[in-house]
Amino acid sequence: MEKIDRTLLDMKYARIIELISEKLHISLGEAMDKFYNSAIFELIDTNVGDLYCRSDKYLADEICRDNV
Repeated sequence: MEKIDRTLLDMKYARIIELISEKLHISLGEAMDKFYNSAIFELIDTNVGDLYCRSDKYLADEICRDNV
C-alpha cells in the first residue's frame, strides 16, 4: 500500500469523530476519546486491512457498535 497523506487521514479522523458525537449524542471530546481508544483506530492507523478505504459513516457505526 502506498503511504497515505497524513493530512487526509487526519481529516478522515475528524469526520469520523464528528459522526460518533452526533450518533451517540456526546461531546466531541468524548467522541474523540472513544475513537482514539478503539480497536478500529489502531487498525486504521497501522494500515491493517485497508480500513481507511471504508466510508466515514461505516467506521463511525462500527466504533459506536463496539462502545454500546
